Amino acid sequence: MPPAGGELPSVQLPVVDEVLAAALTAQGAGGVRALGLLRDARRVLAGTYLERPAEVAESCLRGAADALLSLPGAPDAVGLKSAAKDLLAAVDTLPDPPAAAVPPVGEPAAGGPPEGSPAAERAADTSAGMGRLRVAAEVLRGQLTRPGGFHRARAAGIAERLMGVALGSYHEQALAGWGEVYARTSGTLHGGEADLAAAAGVYREVLLLARELLVPLHGRAARVLELAALTQPGADEAAELARWADPRAEAYFFGSAPAAAWLGALEEHAPHLLLADESAGVWPAAPFLEHLAAAAPETAGRWLAGHAAELAPAGPHVLGALLRLADAGALPPAGVRRLLPHVLAPARPGQPAEDADVPRRLMACWAGTLPLPVRDRDWVLVAEELLKDAVDLTHAGHRAYRDERRRAHAERRPLPELTEVLTREWATRLPEHDITGLLRELVVTVHADAGGESFRWARPVRGALAGLLRRDLETPGRLPWSEFVDLDEVRVLDATLFLGPVLDMGPLLARAVLDLAAADAAAGLPLADRLRAWTRIAAADAAVHDRVLAAHLAAHPPPPDAGDEGAGQWWDLAVEATVRLLAGSPTPEGARLVDLVLTTCPPERAADLHRRARQALSAPAAAEGEQVLPAGAERAGAWSPVLPAPLLADFGPLPAALPRARPGGPPDPRCAARPRSRHHTALELEDLRDLAAAAGPLAAAAALAGAPDAGAAGYAIVLQRLVAADPAAWTADVPAVLTALNDGAELGAFYLAAAAAAARRPGAFPAGPAQAVLAALTLSRTLPAPADPHIPDAGEYAGRAWSGLLTFVWRTGGDLGGHLPTVLDRLLTLAEPLTRPAAPVVAGDPETPADRPAGRTAGEEQELPAGLLESHPAVRALDCLLDYAASHASRDGQMPGDVLDLVAAVLTARGGDQAVAGVLGAHLPLLHRRATAFTAAHPEVYALAPGRPSPAAAWLHEGRHDPLLLTALDCGQLLAVLREEPSGGAAFRVVHALLTGQADLLGDPTAAWRELAAGPGGAEAASGFLGYLALFTSMSPADRTAADTEQVWWTAALEAGLPPGALAGAGDFAAALPDEVWLPLARRSAAHTPAQKDADRIAERAAAHPREPDALLLATHLLARPGAPEYDADVRQHARALLQAAAALPEAERPAEAEQLRRALVEAGEVDLAQTPATG
Repeated sequence: MPPAGGELPSVQLPVVDEVLAAALTAQGAGGVRALGLLRDARRVLAGTYLERPAEVAESCLRGAADALLSLPGAPDAVGLKSAAKDLLAAVDTLPDPPAAAVPPVGEPAAGGPPEGSPAAERAADTSAGMGRLRVAAEVLRGQLTRPGGFHRARAAGIAERLMGVALGSYHEQALAGWGEVYARTSGTLHGGEADLAAAAGVYREVLLLARELLVPLHGRAARVLELAALTQPGADEAAELARWADPRAEAYFFGSAPAAAWLGALEEHAPHLLLADESAGVWPAAPFLEHLAAAAPETAGRWLAGHAAELAPAGPHVLGALLRLADAGALPPAGVRRLLPHVLAPARPGQPAEDADVPRRLMACWAGTLPLPVRDRDWVLVAEELLKDAVDLTHAGHRAYRDERRRAHAERRPLPELTEVLTREWATRLPEHDITGLLRELVVTVHADAGGESFRWARPVRGALAGLLRRDLETPGRLPWSEFVDLDEVRVLDATLFLGPVLDMGPLLARAVLDLAAADAAAGLPLADRLRAWTRIAAADAAVHDRVLAAHLAAHPPPPDAGDEGAGQWWDLAVEATVRLLAGSPTPEGARLVDLVLTTCPPERAADLHRRARQALSAPAAAEGEQVLPAGAERAGAWSPVLPAPLLADFGPLPAALPRARPGGPPDPRCAARPRSRHHTALELEDLRDLAAAAGPLAAAAALAGAPDAGAAGYAIVLQRLVAADPAAWTADVPAVLTALNDGAELGAFYLAAAAAAARRPGAFPAGPAQAVLAALTLSRTLPAPADPHIPDAGEYAGRAWSGLLTFVWRTGGDLGGHLPTVLDRLLTLAEPLTRPAAPVVAGDPETPADRPAGRTAGEEQELPAGLLESHPAVRALDCLLDYAASHASRDGQMPGDVLDLVAAVLTARGGDQAVAGVLGAHLPLLHRRATAFTAAHPEVYALAPGRPSPAAAWLHEGRHDPLLLTALDCGQLLAVLREEPSGGAAFRVVHALLTGQADLLGDPTAAWRELAAGPGGAEAASGFLGYLALFTSMSPADRTAADTEQVWWTAALEAGLPPGALAGAGDFAAALPDEVWLPLARRSAAHTPAQKDADRIAERAAAHPREPDALLLATHLLARPGAPEYDADVRQHARALLQAAAALPEAERPAEAEQLRRALVEAGEVDLAQTPATG
């Protein structure tokens, strides 16, 4: 703005043009008032009939600014006023001075605050008040350091309302002129003098600010396109770009590939536009720099060299853009290396977990794809630091898991899942394929030159790989490698090999060290040079060093033409390593080297080698060897498969003693042990099957009882397959088989469960299942209740046996003979504890619910805790009794009274228990139809309350469809459940009922929508239920009877006056309903809630109807407020295609709504459509 003083220029003042006038008028009364005052100000400045025209004009301009910044969208109170209010409110919460007298209760303090003031009612805790005081002080401090925040914030609020996008700090800076206008006019209004030149400057500034604030983007698009096409911008154009307060215009400009000359102009005159917006964590100029990286790489590189480090702290999105530029070659390795501290920094609070590793992945991608000629020491350091970070995070994840296990043990709660903990702790760690990819690139780079020249930085690469392994080995609390590791089976160089989760990076790093040494050997590098960096490994863990050394020496023995010096060097290292290896337990790599050395040792070295080998193995004296195996002999026995006969003979009676100690003989140490699953058994299934076929099931059962691992979990599967192979033989005499199994609890439970699983096979249980049921019930009373639903134990198998058999008997009309009363009595006994309230949880009680015994004879009166599993014997017994009642009702028409009495008692004591409610809910249709007197006396079975288990809630989520029962539920309670879970099991039940003839289930649709959307979260609930209705409709259920139910309910939602956002779920109708029904309803829904779910699919479907006004308006509404970022680009693409198709129509057939769509596309950022038709 021009300074005060001077005369009015002779040039004409700009007028308020039609575009700005229309924009002002569109804002209502405030805009019309501002328009009039602006025109008055121009008349005053251009006239000669006033004595003080400058003061009058500035008064008009101040009034126009007030009118504009009072438009909707401006915050109610920001800046100094709100800061002062907050400061006073915070001061009111502070404690009185120490000398203040505290009057008696009920008497006012003399000179104190009046009754009802905030100070009189403050809380005792003043920490919140101190926090508010500090916040208010920061606001005041910001006002002092950067005045004008009040008016800038008002303008920003209006701009965001009109544009529909959030403003960044640079856009708010462009609105700072409003504060300057107020400052200049305030001086005049408070007695200061004004001159015509200054007043004219204020007038021009207000016009510019109003245009940026109020004129829609399509009214400014022509100038945006002019600047984007400019090839030689200067200071004025750069300043004009800096005045833009519209993120959409700025995004279009930087994304339109402007000329490279803009970089210099902006760097000189508006450098902040090229930098990141740290407050929002975005970098608007990134597309421009990416364009320059391809069109003028040297220009982009020079600018990035000086600014990349300044940009990096702005956040992961900016880092990602920088790394994409590095990938394009705009940043050299040294520049990328300077980004490492920001890439490896901890994730910011609130950052999505799935995005936490993005900067690391992008940098790993850059390192893996950088052309070989460009790789240098900085590239090596970047790869090394990324891998160091992966090593550290790997160990941090394992430490976190161990810590959580310790806490779980101390707090007596279930142990955490390893995968859950590692998924959380490794959210920022490089994925496995990136880890192996970096290792692979380090290895192959050293000898990648086809001309035979090795990588200039080969020694740093060898040092980096050895240092990474050392870092892994020196980590405190590191666990030793698994006994199943064989470095020959670890792969790094094979990029196509599937690699599971890298739980331990040590073997992977060791393999990379070996692969590089192998490449060095193939290139003819001397052994000493290959191993020079390995001293770092030996310093960390001598045993691992020897293991890696053994693997390399065994894989690369001296070739025949190696010469005496080369062969001697290899043999010296190999012999020393062999002696050290024999002093410890065998490893696969060590055993292969020992075997090679002892087998091929030159004669001149053999005697000394055998002597030192005997010493290493600690050969026992002859006298003690005949009595007991000493420790050294046990080690020698483990090595014995690779020891030559002369060396083994020195141990005297050892060969004869070893078979007694290990009947199967020692395993070959050259091969790593293989992990056994929990289903592994000492006895093989095929052997037991042959034995059963030859000698009968009792012989096989006896063999099972005599197995060294009898009772192992794997025998559950073995018995299941044995019984399934011959169910008649295995179930002919259940007590005899149990006796042959030595009455073992585990084997007995496994066998009975296998027999129950085979009950439906022909010939099973020729004498009936009664004996098996009784045996299983008896066994279940002696075993603890199942402890883990995911890992079945003996108690679980016993429960499966009797519940499965009884279900089979009662659902097939089978016969238990005279044992039915006994079975029912035992079931009632098992279920009886459920008739008493849950036992209170005692702090420090070491017994968890799953640990308590399940209905033992001596403890049948005990109270069961809350939170029982569905597999608990008491819950299973209740389920079986209700199954029995169902079979009885199907024959006699009524349910047994003793079962109903039990259910009544269980409802009273534990009706809110999840497992009990689940069982009762599964049988609720039976109770509703067959026990009407019972359900009338116990209405609680129909009760529904969000978050509380009940039989009705359980049935809604998991039960079978029953229209009669659904009608019996309270409509209000049902809507409350839908509000809590609008797309779960209850919603499925309700929507299915609505589409299959129960259209009046929820009453009047419009009233139902209003009730569903009432209260907190109502809009989200209504949207979720509408989306579920659409999803179910698109599935076209075969049993639907009402053809237009979804149309009725969708229309009712539109007419219910729902809150904003409540119709977002209508987007799911994009795959349902005919076009003639869908288009008008979708258009109305988008008008209500522009941010539709699956907006891209809606726009795609609408794009197929360029002749339909509803389709054009639908796309227009979708563009009004962008939805999720991942959909926005697709929506614009489909809307643009729709506009192109409409523009291609003959003018007489083209809907008038096409112009609205064009404007909406421009407002969404497609600025190029502002002046030219969308024809391509």
